[in-house]
Amino acid sequence: MSKPGFVYIMTNKTRTTLYIGVTNNLCRRIYEHKHHMIQNTFTDKYNLEYCIYYEEFPYFHMAIKREKELKKWNRQKKEDLINKMNSEWKVLVTEKGFFVERFLFLNKFLMCFKQIKGSSLTVGMTIRRGRIKGCSIGGCAANASSPMHDQHRHSECNAVE
Repeated sequence: MSKPGFVYIMTNKTRTTLYIGVTNNLCRRIYEHKHHMIQNTFTDKYNLEYCIYYEEFPYFHMAIKREKELKKWNRQKKEDLINKMNSEWKVLVTEKGFFVERFLFLNKFLMCFKQIKGSSLTVGMTIRRGRIKGCSIGGCAANASSPMHDQHRHSECNAVE
């Protein structure tokens, strides 16, 4: 079984430096960058901690090919690519997961969707005025109006706002 791959672009707080990388586990790799796990690297030296762009590929070798292509581009072409997907250069991925519109879904939640395929589990979320008001997965449910909702985490999926 072949592993998927990700090409990603990191930047610093002031958005002055860009780094293009490739990995098979994007959240883990972002964690390594953010916590400076590998010392004396380009990302460590320039504090590149913010993932502002990524592409996912079904096969790792395809991600490597795309990374090599992007690294040859000039700065303006890279900025144009980022702006097409993320015009405000907001953080799209953290070590905890991916931002989907206004919500962050942890890795376990994403894995939960993969497990749902072919099963009878149901996933639901009630959104009112841009805020999660209630969410449920396979019988586990939380009501956002309860004082416990902020502490609520699904044991199966760890979905958070």
